[in-house]
This record gives sequence, structure tokens and C-alpha cells, in this order.
Amino acid sequence: MTRFSLRKVVAAVSLAALSVATFAACGSSSSSGSSSSITTVTPGKLTVGVIDIPPFSSYNNGNPKGIDVTLVKDIAKENNLQPVWQQATYADAVQSITGGSIDMAIGCIDATAKRMQAVDFSSSTYLDGLGMAAKKSLHVETISDLEKVNSVGTVDGYLWVNDLKNILGSKLKTYPSSVELKADFDAGRIDVAIDAYGVQVPQFAKDDSISVALANDHPDKRVQATVQAPEAAFPYTKGNASLGKALSAGIKKAHSDGTIVKLLKEQDLSAGLAKVGTKQYVVPLS
Repeated sequence: MTRFSLRKVVAAVSLAALSVATFAACGSSSSSGSSSSITTVTPGKLTVGVIDIPPFSSYNNGNPKGIDVTLVKDIAKENNLQPVWQQATYADAVQSITGGSIDMAIGCIDATAKRMQAVDFSSSTYLDGLGMAAKKSLHVETISDLEKVNSVGTVDGYLWVNDLKNILGSKLKTYPSSVELKADFDAGRIDVAIDAYGVQVPQFAKDDSISVALANDHPDKRVQATVQAPEAAFPYTKGNASLGKALSAGIKKAHSDGTIVKLLKEQDLSAGLAKVGTKQYVVPLS
């Protein structure tokens, strides 16, 4: 996928020198002149699509921040690559990778069998856990606690929806997006709002009356998503083994040295999100 632009050379000696240089730069080279063995869309640069989903990633007017951003910066530095950031969405990220305009994307993107038809995934960064927001006075920490309240809401399409319907029946109300869910919760029309844990923590960070529990901290076999949560990872160009190897090596190092737990705690997220499987869990085709 990497493209090279070779300057015209006249002298035979220059031709010989060029052939050596070209062979050495088969991956890409950084702007500082240090070579990188990693193939990228633009030599020496790692082009990253940034989805806005704080605290995992935020484009922030071209000055991105978040857990994923920090991880990618560390990996790029380790591999002599200069990060280049582009704004992305869940709707276009995979298409941008397959189309060759970006090398990878970030923003709590779950590894799924459907996505793997088009892109490859790095090792898992953290779990995409089930969050439960409720008034602290209700003491909602487990799935069993949901059976004690009058009404529960969640966003349609999540892996846990059908399991919760089996448990809660008519007490469960579904919504098309997090916006409608939170609006009804804020208005008091539901007692508990269930959404992605990483989304809810920043949503309610300034409301001391609300607690957000990670259901995966107390797995319940009746809700498979609490036992086997989707795992977020970095999608990248299918077949780009050099990039995949670098991404996975950086992520595994960040797990082993405690960096990922540290980044999660800095955002007031449970360290339990770092408990990814030894073998990556890929959400199967439905």
C-alpha cells in the first residue's frame, strides 16, 4: 500500500546508491530520518482515524486525546513513525482503512467477525463493558439488583439486550441511541440506564447522586456479555503484518507494565476493563 516517489538519477553511481537506499526503505521512513520497517499508507507516517468517544479518544480539533491516543503515540514513537490524525466515525472508519486513506482507527472499536471480513485487528486493549447507571440510593451493582427496581432502559443492538429481556420482561425499555436513553433517565422515567460503561462514566462524572457500576465485575451467567464482554482493539489494513505486529507488541507491553490500568484509572474507569482474554474474543456473526 506504500507508494514511493523516486527522483530521476543520471549518474550510474547515483543509480547504485539509490537501489541500496530503496531496498533499505521498503517499509517507510520517519520525518527525522530514522527508518521504520513498518509499511504504511504514507512512508514514515501512521495515519490514524480518530472516533469521538471520550475518554477513549477524541479528535479535539486536530489535537487528539484519550486512552487510545496515548497508546498509539507510544507505539508510533517506538517504531519511528509520526502519527497523523484524521477525524472518523464508526460508520466510515473501516471503509477508510480498506480504501487506503488511513492505516488504522481508534475509539473503543470491538473486534467482530463482521469487521474482520474487511480489516485485521490488533491485540485487545480493554473490555467494552456493560455499565449500569442509577441513583446511589438504589445500590445497583449486579444484574440481580436490576430485578429489584421498577424500570430499566438500554440502547437497542447491544449483545446483552435479549438476555436482559428474558430476565426483566416488560420492565426493560429499549432506545435507538444513548441520547434518548439518558434523556429518559434524567427525567426519572426509568430507574436504571444500561449502556457501554466507558460512555456512562464521563456522562455522569459531575453528578454525585449517580453511580455507574461495571456489571462485568460481577459476572452473571444469565447475561453472557457480563461473562464474555466484547474486546476493543485497533483495526488496521488487512494483511499488513508489519503494522499488526507492532500494534500488538505495543499493546501487550502496555498491559504487562501496567500502562493500560493506569490510563483507565486516570479516567475513573474500573481496572477490570483491562482483564482481556488470553485469546482475543471476537464477537461472532449474528
